[in-house]
Amino acid sequence: MTVGVHNPRLGGLRRHPVLSLAAALVVLAGVVFGARWTYDYFNRPALSCGSGMTAAGSPPACVGVNLESVPFTKAEPERMQKLEEMIKTSNAAVKGPSSSVVLLLDLSPVADVDTLTYDSLYPNIEGAVTAVWRANNTAAYGSTPGVKLYLANMGSQYGAWKETVARIEKHAEAEHISAVVGLGQSTEETRQAAAAISAKLHIPVIGSTVTGNSMNLDPTDPAGKRLITDMFRVSPTNTDSVIAANQYVAGLRPAVSSLAVVADGVVGDDYTATLAAEAKVRLQAPNRTVTVLPYTSPKSLPSGSGRKAYLINQFNLMHANLCQAQPSIVYFAGRGRDLGAFVENWVQGSPCGITQLHILAGDDASEAIHDDAVLKGVASGRVAVAYTALASPDQWGTACPGSDAKHNYDQFWAAYTGRPDPCTSQRLTTQGDAAALAFDPADLANGQAMLTHDATVAAISAARQDSAGLKNPGLETGILHQFYCAQMLPGASGWLSFGTDGNPVGKPAPVVEIQPDGKTKTVSLTWPNSAPNLSLPQRGGTGAPGC
Repeated sequence: MTVGVHNPRLGGLRRHPVLSLAAALVVLAGVVFGARWTYDYFNRPALSCGSGMTAAGSPPACVGVNLESVPFTKAEPERMQKLEEMIKTSNAAVKGPSSSVVLLLDLSPVADVDTLTYDSLYPNIEGAVTAVWRANNTAAYGSTPGVKLYLANMGSQYGAWKETVARIEKHAEAEHISAVVGLGQSTEETRQAAAAISAKLHIPVIGSTVTGNSMNLDPTDPAGKRLITDMFRVSPTNTDSVIAANQYVAGLRPAVSSLAVVADGVVGDDYTATLAAEAKVRLQAPNRTVTVLPYTSPKSLPSGSGRKAYLINQFNLMHANLCQAQPSIVYFAGRGRDLGAFVENWVQGSPCGITQLHILAGDDASEAIHDDAVLKGVASGRVAVAYTALASPDQWGTACPGSDAKHNYDQFWAAYTGRPDPCTSQRLTTQGDAAALAFDPADLANGQAMLTHDATVAAISAARQDSAGLKNPGLETGILHQFYCAQMLPGASGWLSFGTDGNPVGKPAPVVEIQPDGKTKTVSLTWPNSAPNLSLPQRGGTGAPGC
């Protein structure tokens, strides 16, 4: 306002002191409210976590056991939230005595930092949900007690495993937690978590996709030989995976005379370390040259720092040595999420006389079945990619009635999809009016839903075999050790039988090819540590593996 110009509104306020005071208070209130809003906005809690969890990490995520089925992150995908809501509804429907199974994973992966994605997590959760649904609504695995499922998050790169184990321990008695399943990847953090759960809670820890050879060894043992007392797993080990790969390679024609092992040397990753160590030895054969080409993936990178770009630089330098080796097969002993960087570098690199590079990898390559760089590489014809899977939806074939193992899978498939059994055309008979599940069969491609289902089934079966288990879940480790020989459990990935070390006995390892459209195709079904194990032992037969 120009000096000396009269403002009649201000003059009116001066003539009415009450109005002047009211106006001043309004202005003051606005200033105070604005300051408070500004403070709250910039200092608001990063994340609101439900009971059983606390915020940790950067970016922040809720870690611990999710008792209320709330989101783990502020930007959590809608599909993840729907699964959480489904679990909440299922748990609320359980009345009377119950036991609980905890699915423990990294449930808040950070893009370009973690070597897993939300898309790879969903099948794990769906598999566990299917096992609990079958336990509560069909006669497949008994009927009582009822079963609840809780998700537990160790955070990005499993960095908050200590906090998560502490939260599980705090709520174990009140929630009747009888077992922990899942674990995720074979890292030092997940091994520490498994050992801590065994030492503190004395309940079974059943790995679903944990394949690293050392994952069941107690990290507190200086000699590195003592087993984690309560640990089991339903997936073949890395030793089995490489044996399966060698069986497959040995059957190729013309015979493989030159093979290169691309080996990740990162510290603290039991999967890549033991896979590479086994490959260097077990892929040796008469009249075959094996060349080892090392690289090192980043142990830890902040969000957005470019893991793929970091690796492309290394693979670019490796290119000339790979060309010189002229391998018939490249065995990729690294994380599946890094396979895209390797393929992209090869496809875009200088040609060197190899028309099509044949790549064979370990089971973690399931993370690459939707990787754009991998799919474009396969479509170009410059590469062919296969891997030894832990399970595959077409591993049992399509013939009806098929083997007993196929019948077990078909029953799982019918529960998972809510559709009729593909061989009998009958829908599953349920107890009561439980709504059917309706998961997409396409989510079975990486096999992880099958394995997490099987790990959860083993946990539920142990809890239901011992009436004292509700009061003393520690007794269930002894029950799990009885699932061997003729007392096998029917699983989606094969019959479940455990050796004295908690490792599976008589499990197959399918070799799977990745197609240009992201679909997978089983090209071979190998049996690394037994003869084919398709049925329960019959009278007069030779018995099951481990007998």
